[in-house]
Amino acid sequence: MTTPAHVPPDVRRTILRAFTKKRHLQLQSDAVQFIFSTLEEHDLLRDPDATQEAIEALAGALVDQHVAGAQIAGFDGHVVTGAALQKVYDQLLVEAADDGQPSTQALTQGDTPEVQRFFAVCDAFSQPWIRFHGGRKVFENVDRSRTLLPTPEASSAHMIERYELLKSVVLRNEHFLPALTGQASQRNSFMHLTTTKNLLGRQGEHCLLFGRLSTSADGTYVLEDTEGTVRLDLSRAMAGEGIFTEGAFVLVEGEYTKDECLQVVALGHPPSESREQARMYTGHLDWHGSGAVPTKHVAALQAQEAQHLDVCMAVFSDVYLNEASTLRHLRAILQGYQDADFLPLAIVLCGPFSSVPVEAAGAMEAYMQGFAHLADVLLAFPRVLQSCHLVLVPGARDPAATPVLPRPRIPAPLVERMERKLPRSFVEERLHWMSNPCRLVYFSQEIVVFRDDIMSKMLRSAILLKDQVAPGDLQKYLVSTLLDQAYLCPLPAQVRPVLWEYANALCLYPMPSALVLADRYERFELTYEGCHVFNPGSFHGAQGWTTYYPATGQAERSALSL
Repeated sequence: MTTPAHVPPDVRRTILRAFTKKRHLQLQSDAVQFIFSTLEEHDLLRDPDATQEAIEALAGALVDQHVAGAQIAGFDGHVVTGAALQKVYDQLLVEAADDGQPSTQALTQGDTPEVQRFFAVCDAFSQPWIRFHGGRKVFENVDRSRTLLPTPEASSAHMIERYELLKSVVLRNEHFLPALTGQASQRNSFMHLTTTKNLLGRQGEHCLLFGRLSTSADGTYVLEDTEGTVRLDLSRAMAGEGIFTEGAFVLVEGEYTKDECLQVVALGHPPSESREQARMYTGHLDWHGSGAVPTKHVAALQAQEAQHLDVCMAVFSDVYLNEASTLRHLRAILQGYQDADFLPLAIVLCGPFSSVPVEAAGAMEAYMQGFAHLADVLLAFPRVLQSCHLVLVPGARDPAATPVLPRPRIPAPLVERMERKLPRSFVEERLHWMSNPCRLVYFSQEIVVFRDDIMSKMLRSAILLKDQVAPGDLQKYLVSTLLDQAYLCPLPAQVRPVLWEYANALCLYPMPSALVLADRYERFELTYEGCHVFNPGSFHGAQGWTTYYPATGQAERSALSL
């Protein structure tokens, strides 16, 4: 344990004057230690004026970032921790590297942003609970604790929240948002939404509705919104691009008939909203527990991303650790990384981690031993242990798996053998047992990792598709559907049950920078509305994986030559 350094009384008085007396902030002891060590590293303690200027710059930056909307972990607006000051200092380094601010030049001189400090992983069960309030049209933090067994109202509350969020996105779209001034004919040319309640007495009229596709008790398709339902006749419906399933929120155009049924002529998904647009409304929110990224900081963070062209994340799926060939192939890949002096920032391994069901005789022992063998492979490459993060995401056939999303991490007792073999520092700092889905945060980017055979599930539940589907269209339809729905699994609860109070982990709003759909379906890479989506395919058999480069926002296929 490191002994705290002695802070001279005059330096302590200067610190307290800048933070406590001038800005009414309370400092924890680790915050004082951080300030003193930072001043000492930059040789700013010899000159009292330089000391005071640097302390004022750090205190001012903390307040400025807080006022700008940055929810800084470790700072509640009153009490300052060392972790909060480290976060502020890291942001100062980014801004100084971008434009060299003179106010913090002495404090940051000689330092450059460390990539490792701007990388974080976010588990679905530790992700902050942020909810969209339909009445006020704002996102808000929910203070109460969550439960795995919520009240029956939780499911309907979640559906209403999704409806209100997507409807607000639709109404902000350029096709639905007329100018405040202008000729009436121009304003009438824009699309107008109506609700199921407003259909009463409007038989024979053409209308456009937004709601959730569902089925009634007698098996007929209906459209639900917050005001009621209307029966749908899809016999003449023309589907837009995408996969239309029960549980999806859709735009429906048609004629309301005398039978109180909507004769649908066109069906489409709601328009999506780019990450840049969403940031204007949500930049003050801390979505991952690692701190918010206000809009004013995005440009400097993106400049840092562009400077690190070699930073990458390697993603593998279906990594069967119970098979010797898998371990042999992983060893060859790590050897190639080390020989080429090219180490990924993160190696993401998605399950399932066994080729046989864990319920089979002896399979559980083989499962635990597989992770122990993985530790042996890693120990042969000390540079990998020093430089790379290892992220493990469970699949549907891993132990304790259920059909419910999000799925928790692999149980700790099953991986004890692996952790005991590895260095303690690696286990505590670089080994991440994640939920499914999970999120990786890198500077301004968010990468969502989801291991599920979502393509087959969506196609099995499809109500409608376009009449002609060309090769490669299904991948585009899947990607556009998930991003337009702003949800990882827009299926009914009977097909894919959800832990309702943790369902925000499935939300794709704001749109992520990249989305990993680890699926047994064929590999693909494509970009939709600025979000790069890729499926790394199955590592078992083809020995293929995909590497994502944040600097370019593109993914590259890789395969092991045998």
